[in-house]
Amino acid sequence: MSEEFQDLFISHASVDKPRYIKPLADCLTKRKVTFWLDSLRIAWGDSVPLKINEGLRESRYVLLCLSAAFLKKPWPEAELAAGLSVQNASGQKRVLPLILNERELVLQTYPLLASLAYREYAAGPDALADEIAGLTRSKASEPEPGHIKIEVESVHTGKLCNIVVSPRVSLKWLSDRARSGLDLSDRAETGAFVPFMVRWVLVDKKVEAAWLKLPRSRMRKLIAVVATAEGPLFCETDTDRLNDVGVVDGTVFHLYAIEDERALPPLAMGPPSGPQDNIF
Repeated sequence: MSEEFQDLFISHASVDKPRYIKPLADCLTKRKVTFWLDSLRIAWGDSVPLKINEGLRESRYVLLCLSAAFLKKPWPEAELAAGLSVQNASGQKRVLPLILNERELVLQTYPLLASLAYREYAAGPDALADEIAGLTRSKASEPEPGHIKIEVESVHTGKLCNIVVSPRVSLKWLSDRARSGLDLSDRAETGAFVPFMVRWVLVDKKVEAAWLKLPRSRMRKLIAVVATAEGPLFCETDTDRLNDVGVVDGTVFHLYAIEDERALPPLAMGPPSGPQDNIF
C-alpha cells in the first residue's frame, strides 16, 4: 500500500477531461496542489477498483467534478457515494462539489448536494485553483504524523509537485511517484526505430553542482544524490529507504532524465568512455 497522502482525489467523467479537468489540473500543479488523477495513477494492467479505492483512501479531499456526463457513468457515482460516506462517518469536510455544467440537472439528480456549498466551473480554473490551494495549504504545510514533505521539480519541464510521504518508502518509490505526479514518461521518443528507456534521478538541490560534475557513465548508475553533513551521498540502490540515506522533511529534489542502461542491450550502450560519454 502507498504511504502517501495527496490533497485531492479528482472524481470526474473521462469525457470531461480535455475541456475541464486538464486545464484545472494544470492550474493546481502550478500552485503545488497534489492530486490523484486516473490518467496519471492507473497504469496498463492495474486493477481499476483497487487503484481508485487507494486514491480515495489516501486523499484529504474528494473533488467531485459534476456534469451531465458524470451522471451517466457508474464509476464517478461510486466515487461520490464513497466520498460522502467517509465525510458522514468522520464528521469532517471531505467532499468539494464542483459543477462543470448543467447545474439544474445535477442538483435535481443529487438534491443532497444542495445542502453543501458548491462551486461552478464558470468561475474559471485559475480562480478555482486559488481557492483549492488556500483550502489545502494549511493541511499540506504540516505533514501527517510520522511523515515528511518533499518537493520535486522536473528540470526538463519546470513542473513541481509536493509529496507527503513516509520516510520508510524507497528511493525508487519516490522517483516513480514524482514521475507520475509530474506526468513524465519513462520512454524517450527520439524518432529512432526503437525508443530508448529513461529513468529519473532525484538530485538534492543542495548538492546539484556535484551531480552536474559527474561523467555520464557515473550518472547512469545512480538513483539519487542526497545532501548529508559529510557531503553528497551517491545512491545506486533502488531499495534504499529515505530515512536510511538521510532524506529529511523539506528536502527539495530536482528530477533529471538519464538513459537507463539496464533496459538497453549491451551493444546499444556504445563505447564506455570518450566523446560518446556526454551524449544525451
